[in-house]
Amino acid sequence: MFLCLLGGMTVSAQSMKMVVDKDGEVVGRYVKTNADSYTVDVQDSYDVPKAGNRVVTFSAAAGQGIVYRNQELSGNINVRSAARHNARVIAKIPEPEGVPDVYPCLGKKNGYFKIRINGKVGYVREDVACWDGMCTF
Repeated sequence: MFLCLLGGMTVSAQSMKMVVDKDGEVVGRYVKTNADSYTVDVQDSYDVPKAGNRVVTFSAAAGQGIVYRNQELSGNINVRSAARHNARVIAKIPEPEGVPDVYPCLGKKNGYFKIRINGKVGYVREDVACWDGMCTF
């Protein structure tokens, strides 16, 4: 199983429960349900009222959340035109100088995340990238 570090937290799943508001905007990662509230985590944990919010499972396969490069790797990461190792390289994700860039997750196919980068749709291998239900960088 491939693991990524996210602000000191290890992320390995490609689905997670999120709390969203009535407009579908992400409030935070779901932690637990209380009597009248949900505990959520963004960078710190806090409670939000149940009223007007709900728990939804986000997944990479459904094209939800974000993708970013594995920060433990060095060098550029190829983004390909198709979910194949020999597909044309359409972009490169450079090694960040601090906070990594994040890309909208558009789905997952054959071990690749489908992302939008520089106005193009491309694919990055899941063993060099990480998925999360929301961006906290």
